Amino acid sequence: MFKQFTFTLNNTNKIIAPSSIGIGSVYFKMEMRSTAENYNETLKNNLIKLFEQGKGVIHIDCAANYNVYPEFKDALKVNTERQLKKREELWVTDKFDTFLGTFPDPITHVNFVIKELNLNYLDLMLIHYPVVPAKNISLSIAEIWAQMETLKKEGKVKNIGVSNFSVKDLEKLKETAVIKPVVNQIEWNPYFMNQTLGIYDYCQENNILIEAYSPLYPITLSSSGEDVSEEGKNFNNYIDLLAFKYEITNSEVLLRYTIQMNVLPVTTSSNIERVLSNHNFNNDRPDLRLADEEVKKITELGKEHAQVSKYEKFVKYFESLLDN
Repeated sequence: MFKQFTFTLNNTNKIIAPSSIGIGSVYFKMEMRSTAENYNETLKNNLIKLFEQGKGVIHIDCAANYNVYPEFKDALKVNTERQLKKREELWVTDKFDTFLGTFPDPITHVNFVIKELNLNYLDLMLIHYPVVPAKNISLSIAEIWAQMETLKKEGKVKNIGVSNFSVKDLEKLKETAVIKPVVNQIEWNPYFMNQTLGIYDYCQENNILIEAYSPLYPITLSSSGEDVSEEGKNFNNYIDLLAFKYEITNSEVLLRYTIQMNVLPVTTSSNIERVLSNHNFNNDRPDLRLADEEVKKITELGKEHAQVSKYEKFVKYFESLLDN
């Protein structure tokens, strides 16, 4: 029976889980900005196929500093022409780029995107990073957040949150924020459950939903042959066992685990069939649950493994800026 899975945010709005596809990703753009020369036809076609075959609401996670708006725009145009998905059947997340300074401020950013993509509003807008190294942005994080609050009040953005924020960053934001962030999108998986010290527990205790990017990284490491550790072998053997028991894929085991840890997985792949499988699986079997002891065992095995970060250089860079 089709029943789409959602999380309830701290403002009572509901968000679709898992994300259907992350399109601010090196899976589609090896360069940091989109140009006519590196337009990705595969991304456009993948989005169209997702609109055609994805059940229910499609959750698309975007990021300004990878600038995939040209492909997204063209896919949305086809979506409208073919009447595939209504606006309310699309959940669009975007992120304001403080790193490269793709836009000078969130208001300019959002006004451009909703006009360019003909969306009228964004479902979720995040501050992508907790620091502002971009030379063309003269705003502090507090001032950026104030603009995000304005966009929400105007209805141009339905929900606002942050990304890559530590406990310290969130506590500092709380000093001036009127509206509480609904989401903190961070790197999270069983091998890397705290991108920064204590962030998982803090978000759980303060009702800020963690959105996990790289939630399937342990499987990626194993399948690529990069992880030959005994701890990695033990972890993957257990995931294999659960996949066999529930007659699902290893990826689906970890997606279900992530959701049961009260974390929303943000997935991506250049393989559209894998994207559709992950999306439709969670909608076809929304009531499937791993046993509590199985969730506990995955957590324990993950903690036994050395912490592994796919984006360690970024995390260390942000921390170095905060220390200066």
